[in-house]
Amino acid sequence: MAVRPTNIQNQRKNILWDEQDDAALEVLVKRKIKDTTIAMREAPNPTERSRLKAQKRHYKQMLIKIQRGSYNGDIIFHELRASAALAQEQQLSHGLHSSMYGGKKYNSQYNMMDFDYEAAFRKKRYYGVALPLVMLILTLVLIASFLMGILSPALFEIPDSVNSTLSNIGLNFNSLIVYRLGETEDGGINDIAIRADDNGYWWWPLGNYTEDVPRPKNGEAWTDINGVTHDAEGETVNLFQDMGVTEIYIDAADIIRGWFKTKMLKNTRLDFLEDLSIFKGTSFYYQIFLADGKSDALVIKKTESGNYDFGVVFNHIGVYGIIIFLLAFIILSVFLFIFNVVRLFTYTSRRFHVFEFFTFLFSLLFLLAPVFATVVGTEFSSISQSFQNYFGSLISTDDFIANTTATVGVSILTLLPAGISFLLLLMPLFFKNRFRTIPKRIPKGNIKTKSIH
Repeated sequence: MAVRPTNIQNQRKNILWDEQDDAALEVLVKRKIKDTTIAMREAPNPTERSRLKAQKRHYKQMLIKIQRGSYNGDIIFHELRASAALAQEQQLSHGLHSSMYGGKKYNSQYNMMDFDYEAAFRKKRYYGVALPLVMLILTLVLIASFLMGILSPALFEIPDSVNSTLSNIGLNFNSLIVYRLGETEDGGINDIAIRADDNGYWWWPLGNYTEDVPRPKNGEAWTDINGVTHDAEGETVNLFQDMGVTEIYIDAADIIRGWFKTKMLKNTRLDFLEDLSIFKGTSFYYQIFLADGKSDALVIKKTESGNYDFGVVFNHIGVYGIIIFLLAFIILSVFLFIFNVVRLFTYTSRRFHVFEFFTFLFSLLFLLAPVFATVVGTEFSSISQSFQNYFGSLISTDDFIANTTATVGVSILTLLPAGISFLLLLMPLFFKNRFRTIPKRIPKGNIKTKSIH
């Protein structure tokens, strides 16, 4: 049954391995096959059963090789010799470390190692409070840029003169999106009609009102120049034609109020949010983009030719993307705030930060979504013109209002989140721990002197 040894020079191998060893090996492999079969029946899960099945198949192949004599006995011999050498080495190592002298000799072997642990950690981590403190302040500014339009009417009121001056230079603290009202390119009028709610309460949007017809307070009916109060039941007021409003300012709270009325929350009411005073009232974002059957026009479906209308796809992604990207950004900003607080007491990784990247990504998508919400067609000229009109509101408010092709404009508060998120992503790359300063001079008072006694 045994095979002729291929290494005839090694006489020790012939002494250690013979036909009886082959017979014993065959018995052992058969026993392992039987034990594996029993273990397969008692396997707790399919994964373990599959592993045992593959092992049993391997044992059967080994048994066939032993019975045919088609295996190389040198391999077994070398494995046995290597195992014996390893056992001897472990015994010597155990005896060396069991004594004090051996332990000191073992430790002294590492004295010549030259590895700069400090430089290695400086590449991966930042220890200290400077970097996380700066990132924490930037995160608070990041959150405040979205909440400014929500909190400013509740905490403080910006005078109309100051608000008008800031609007002329593109700096408006009450809006994330500016929606233009007025004449359109085809000779029509882009206007929004509002009416009192079911309780007879009037909700007025923030916007660019004229001096002759200022913005009424919420709850009050509109009084025209002639002193006539329009508060009849079911009466509607056109913001541009009746009141001369040229711009509507849409803030984060207005977008979230519109989210409450979409199909996503049609059968669900978030009481902990909708009961807050800042989320009560009319959503002008919903009236502009989704009310009066406009949501039906955003349904993505094939046309008669069997192809998708990519203009509708762009509008669908833009309108609903504004809501989704805003919510994702707010949630990620809260997580960033928590992470930066934890970093104050631990360390800050200098590697790629996933949450900072996704915060930057969603803030950038929110910045670009209003363009696709109002783009008409899929031609490059139409899309480029929409981008020019969108960012043109930052240059001059008067030119933006006079532009009959413009629909939505950007506010500087929409640019801040993308810029701050990108800065947060790069901050760990610029901050580095200083090298530890080694004292070069020992003060005189710390030098031990011999006693005169």
